[in-house]
Amino acid sequence: MKRFGSTVAIVSLAMLLLASTAFAQVQFAAAGSSAMFNTFGFAARLGSSPCGTHNWSKKNGAATHDGRRNDIQDVTGNIWVVWDDGNNPTVICAYLSIDSAIGVRSFFAYPSAILSMPSGDVGSNGDQLVPNPMPPDEPLPQAVYNALNNSTFNAGMTDIRPEDALFATNRALAPLTDDRSGLGYGPGPVGTPIKSAFSGSFVQPVAFALSGQDPISGQTIPFTYATSSIGAAPVVVFVNTTILQAGHFGNPRFTNALRFNLAGLLSGYSTRTHDITTSLVAPAAGARVMVREPLSGTYNTMEFNIPRSKEIGSSQEIGVDPSVDNPLNQHYATGGSRQRVVGTGQMVSEVVAIPDAIGYAFWSFGNFANAVTSTKYITVDGIDPLRNVYTNGFFPTCPNPPCPGLLTFPHILDGTYPIWSVLRMVTVDPVPPFVQTLLSAAQTEAGNIPDFVPASQLFVFRSHYNQSGVTGANGHLNPEAGGDMGGAVLTANSDYDSILDYNMEILGMKQ
Repeated sequence: MKRFGSTVAIVSLAMLLLASTAFAQVQFAAAGSSAMFNTFGFAARLGSSPCGTHNWSKKNGAATHDGRRNDIQDVTGNIWVVWDDGNNPTVICAYLSIDSAIGVRSFFAYPSAILSMPSGDVGSNGDQLVPNPMPPDEPLPQAVYNALNNSTFNAGMTDIRPEDALFATNRALAPLTDDRSGLGYGPGPVGTPIKSAFSGSFVQPVAFALSGQDPISGQTIPFTYATSSIGAAPVVVFVNTTILQAGHFGNPRFTNALRFNLAGLLSGYSTRTHDITTSLVAPAAGARVMVREPLSGTYNTMEFNIPRSKEIGSSQEIGVDPSVDNPLNQHYATGGSRQRVVGTGQMVSEVVAIPDAIGYAFWSFGNFANAVTSTKYITVDGIDPLRNVYTNGFFPTCPNPPCPGLLTFPHILDGTYPIWSVLRMVTVDPVPPFVQTLLSAAQTEAGNIPDFVPASQLFVFRSHYNQSGVTGANGHLNPEAGGDMGGAVLTANSDYDSILDYNMEILGMKQ
């Protein structure tokens, strides 16, 4: 499915967005992280219903189309749409769930990437992808489809800062290096698709820029961007519990992974289940390790906080050569394996399906809804990602929402859980008023259905650093900028005191 947008005159993107809303009624068209997919769906439809009182969603129901070159492949994802009137809509909101880096690229590409929807979406029944308390889906009206199809994105939803998303893209495109500072999926600007070992799914690294000239079209990017913090969420490590016998992940013995041992599994140095337990008597079974794709915000949060942290210095890509390992599908004599999955949905479904599988995903009730009976989560370095004290690893559920207070994420709040990131939205600067309204509604919904810690409650942060040509700033003295994945976790008070005492933020510290 390929569509090509016309070249847009170089004017302020804010003016383009105003024009689009005047003629197409699309107030919010977002692409990116699955971690915020449900929360923003609730925000659009529930409470004050800023986007309207009608909703529809579809599995693989739309794609982002980047028309800067013919060899840039469309990326398909799940979508929800909320609107106010089926015949004469005045407000339409939509969210396409894809990788963070691709969502960021869809926003920054110039000429702009567009939301491409197949004509079969018109009148189709929804798939109810946003769970209870979302009202039942309705068929998608023709008028809503006409307005939304080929619209440009005005928000990129991301698990990592846009500077980090650009870094991840450039790392994937760079020539393969022994230390995996380059991953070999280039040459750019349009790279080789990174494939799944389980399906035809893929992601493709494609160059973009945050400012200046677009690296493909050569046109000047006509806007500055703002990055808004939504909240903080943990990446949860989880295992298949099908086999309960000793030596298998389903056995109660398996409750924790020390970070060095977890890094060993992810990088292929270790291949057995008992490599993550502190018991000497546990027999061995082959560990089936699932690894996300390098453009994923989930992947990069795991990569730079555990295997590629300053302390460990490894990578999930050790031993991976794209010329022979695309897709990554390595099997070992121990019965273990290391395989590539693309997308949160595939990560969860494969860990659910494969005995002794281990994987990771950003927490949300929706992400783990289909995993509660056949998997459990484990602690990392003895720290629980969700609760104050670990018990049995059973995933919490919220069958009759709202469920405020069901989770409080105490070890994100105190900074001790090692794998978490701030979820963010990238827009033009200043943030369009309607988008700001929706952002505020999403933070309210996070209190009703606790998928993450709202940013207003977070008093720890990751130290920022220079990334992708942008000077790092924590946001306490100068506006937040630069990279922060793998940044050391510090208290806000310590940064305020550094500013008071030395007129500088605590920058460049990594864990």
